[in-house]
Amino acid sequence: MGNKKEKIFNNLIKLLEENQKLSLPVKVSRGAVKEGWIDYNGHMNMAYYVQCFEESSDILLEHMDLGYRYAIEEKKGVFVIKCEINYRKEINLHENFIICLEELVCKRKKLIVGLKMLNANSETIADYKILNLNVDLESKKSITFSQKVTTQLV
Repeated sequence: MGNKKEKIFNNLIKLLEENQKLSLPVKVSRGAVKEGWIDYNGHMNMAYYVQCFEESSDILLEHMDLGYRYAIEEKKGVFVIKCEINYRKEINLHENFIICLEELVCKRKKLIVGLKMLNANSETIADYKILNLNVDLESKKSITFSQKVTTQLV
């Protein structure tokens, strides 16, 4: 079944505190643009925006107890079925950024997450919206989130 890693990416610093309530907007992570992320146009390549948003999404899922333990122990997983990214401003080498959670909606089987990447001046660099589906990993069918999960999101 492959190598099951608890963490896939390790580029950002987690800003969510243990047991922190998710009152929106909330800062999820922070980072700085690395040299390997710069493309021939002199700014961060689009793939690394997605990587940073996905790492932040993983931090969020772990915080909500829907990450590694959820998959390994409960045999359930949160699958991205649609994503949308909008690039607003360039970001360059060594520039700092923060990723904030702006939207979080749980509807039966679906979890909608809206993230925003902000520069040091709190200007939006990019925004990212993903539609996740809760899946039973054994049957590979979508399932409704438990009451425990939906309660923590209200």
